[in-house]
Amino acid sequence: MSSSERRQMIRKGNTDLSLPRQCKLLQISRSSVYYTPVGFDQATIDLMHEIDRIFTKYPFFSSRQIAAYLP
Repeated sequence: MSSSERRQMIRKGNTDLSLPRQCKLLQISRSSVYYTPVGFDQATIDLMHEIDRIFTKYPFFSSRQIAAYLP
């Protein structure tokens, strides 16, 4: 059984077993139960693409040189 399938078995409203106990029985970390993924806004994605474009063109640039090259 994969970890994602085991994570779906967690019942947060269950009062018989605490959440830490459920995680221990299912052998998954509690942080994976509490984690909610965060998306990226379009400005961040555009910036990452620009950094990638610069690094592809100049792979020898350091992070400071890339930052200076950004518009």
